[in-house]
Amino acid sequence: GGMGVVYLAKDTQLDRPVALKFLGALVDSSEEYRQRFVREARTAARISHPNIVNIYDISASVGKAYIAMEYIEGPSLHRYLASKSRLNPREAVNYIEQACGALAAIHEAGIVHRDIKPDNILLAKGGLVKVMDFGLAKAEDSRMTRTGIVMGTPSYMSPEQVLGKEADARSDVYSLGLVLYECLTGETVFADGDVLERQLKEVPPPPGKQVEGIPAALDAVVMRCIAKKPEERFQSMRELRDALRKANG
Repeated sequence: GGMGVVYLAKDTQLDRPVALKFLGALVDSSEEYRQRFVREARTAARISHPNIVNIYDISASVGKAYIAMEYIEGPSLHRYLASKSRLNPREAVNYIEQACGALAAIHEAGIVHRDIKPDNILLAKGGLVKVMDFGLAKAEDSRMTRTGIVMGTPSYMSPEQVLGKEADARSDVYSLGLVLYECLTGETVFADGDVLERQLKEVPPPPGKQVEGIPAALDAVVMRCIAKKPEERFQSMRELRDALRKANG
């Protein structure tokens, strides 16, 4: 991951597999990164939801800071898409609806994820979605990441994040909209060139213009998600989830 390395390990006390995430050596000596690392665990641990990866243990010691978390036996959405090219609308909407549920819980706890992308959405057995990696998550009362600092993954970053402005739940709506677009078309919308500039100015064609068989109502949902102005998007994950259910009904 961007902030560390993850191992498959065994919890010897409870005899279960766990994912063990350590800070990378280059940032382990940084107090700021260690704070962010600890915040990731606390952020996830305070929210109980079936679509969020569970946190079991944490250490913030220099040289051995780690998070022990639920091991998910299954691919990331990124790897799954790579093997499938693209998903049919019903399957794509199923995964995104589940992610909406996780993010609604996060937002209602006063937290913005800020790094939603296919790599951070895992697919467990039975098609259960698990949202993970809160390395950039920000609580509403946190002052650690200040306005004016650009953070996130460029290909999925909202225009306000590109500009270093305050991100809110609607920023996650934008990012999740780009993920849904990618699920439907098999193409990352903003993959090359000056990605940050493109995020600010370029509006891609509706997915239905790229791939046949995508309902017009679903096209409309995707394009509303990725509107450049936050006030033109869905204002909450619950609103987005309701729209997805209607469009896929």
